[in-house]
Amino acid sequence: MKDIEIGPIRPPSESNSLLIRVTRGCHWNKCYFCGLYKSMRFSMRPIDETIEDIRRQAQLNRGKKITSCFLQDGDALVLKTDYLLRILEAINQSFPDMQYITSYARADSITRKSPAELKALRQAGLNHLYSGMETGSDQILKLINKGFDADIVVRSGCMAKEADMILSEFILLGIGGKELSEENAAQTAKALNIIQPDFIRVHATGIKPESKLGEFVRNGSFALQSEEEIVVEQKLFLQQLHEMDSYYVNEHIVNLLLEIRGNLRTEKQEMLSTIDRFLTLPPDERLMIGILGAAGFGQLNAFCLMIFCLLYVPCAAALATIRKESGSTRWMLFSALFQLVVAWAVTFVVYRVGLLL
Repeated sequence: MKDIEIGPIRPPSESNSLLIRVTRGCHWNKCYFCGLYKSMRFSMRPIDETIEDIRRQAQLNRGKKITSCFLQDGDALVLKTDYLLRILEAINQSFPDMQYITSYARADSITRKSPAELKALRQAGLNHLYSGMETGSDQILKLINKGFDADIVVRSGCMAKEADMILSEFILLGIGGKELSEENAAQTAKALNIIQPDFIRVHATGIKPESKLGEFVRNGSFALQSEEEIVVEQKLFLQQLHEMDSYYVNEHIVNLLLEIRGNLRTEKQEMLSTIDRFLTLPPDERLMIGILGAAGFGQLNAFCLMIFCLLYVPCAAALATIRKESGSTRWMLFSALFQLVVAWAVTFVVYRVGLLL
């Protein structure tokens, strides 16, 4: 019996979702900044094979309440609508508690579907699309060989919203380099103001050396921005976004200021203030934040570390006093272990709650 097939990637927000692979690789696979699927030939999985994986997943998760599922790999909407409807039916039959079925979707794959097809998919349970628009600039879309223009980006987003789907748009800060930084901020904000997606998921551009864009960096035709320059670009981008009911989030560890997140209607000014505070810090403090940020250490991590240090094992002098007064080494060790467990438990709860805020 074959193992259940799992693809190489899913959005960070789908970390707890059931993973069902419906394609292998990316059918476009020509973007100059992306090297994820370069060694993988694109193919659509046979539907019987995929449905068998769904049934086996149901057996493995018997007794568990599974409420979310992500369809892998790079763009499930490239599949014919009838194929997708059969997959969605199998998922809903095998997992009766299912509430969210999500997928990556290229903008041009969305626009190839008719409004009726998108609504049928939505009614069948596909209710959240992750679309990598990257930028709203025609010039940059051409530079990175994305395969569509800004008009397709806007039309696809509007079509998804009209079908009553939750829409997450992925944005790449720094994808225009130094030369096109302002262009990227202005044109991307312009497109998003029209689409008004549910989520704007911001990533700082990370360029793999083996990618085509990496080659541009080496030959000097593309100038990478520093982390601080990307923060400045993010400020310009945020300033030009309308106050709308979209949730803005820095969700990837490569982003410098992970704490910049919130509803654009109610928290936009607070996010801009956070950027301004960073930009007014002395250079050495900005450098330290950059180093810690690169390691994924943000404000929530610092707060949790403080709580842990307040609650964990007492100092050596306190342990020695416990040993002397109780006359028991076991009691001393128990006290140390008990406080360590309490510190870990409290910190864990605070961290998990903090991620939800």
